[in-house]
Amino acid sequence: MAAARRAFSDAPIPGRADKIGPITWSGLALAGVVGSGAVYYYYSEKDRLQTQTTSKVTSVGKPLLGGPWTLVDCDTGRAVTDASFHGKHTLLYFGFTHCPDICPNELVRIGEVLDKLQAENAPEVVPLFVTVDPRRDTIAQMQIYKADFHPAFKMLTGTRDQVADISKAYRVYFSKADENEEDDDDYLVDHSIVMYLVGPDGEFLDFFTQSARVDDIATKIKSYF
Repeated sequence: MAAARRAFSDAPIPGRADKIGPITWSGLALAGVVGSGAVYYYYSEKDRLQTQTTSKVTSVGKPLLGGPWTLVDCDTGRAVTDASFHGKHTLLYFGFTHCPDICPNELVRIGEVLDKLQAENAPEVVPLFVTVDPRRDTIAQMQIYKADFHPAFKMLTGTRDQVADISKAYRVYFSKADENEEDDDDYLVDHSIVMYLVGPDGEFLDFFTQSARVDDIATKIKSYF
């Protein structure tokens, strides 16, 4: 049996020798030329597609965020609009005063960014805290909350529709965490955790997520001055 298996495995495949022709130097040269052409074509196409992709990303890379809005300045009780802050860079953050940890942490980080920019003699950046919980975040409540954070903060509230309008403009998601909670005054609000940098002309410039480092945020903001 072993001999039979060896004989079977070692037996030549009928017709194989007839199909393999002699290898010549001219054949090898032709194969080399064809192979080189294929490699050249591959890398040329790769570079072309990369360039094409980059140009597409560049042309549509900046999200269409921002726009006109109207809210209430909790320092004065008066209406303010996006135009009220034209001429200065602003840094917007959306949250609510009953937030247990994320909002306080992010507001502290914004304060650290402001201090770093000030220490480096950078132009002024106005931080805006926009509530996503206008029902509980009254003017009085926002003023109390402000005392725990950087004094430069502008606290903004408004009607439900006004808050919805600016949130929509910046693609901010927010929703009551548990719609079935019995206590209407004790609830959490799920919301986006993003800082938005807006230029002196009111145009959106950049955004920073929760994972961004304070030093990196400050450096990026300075690049827009």
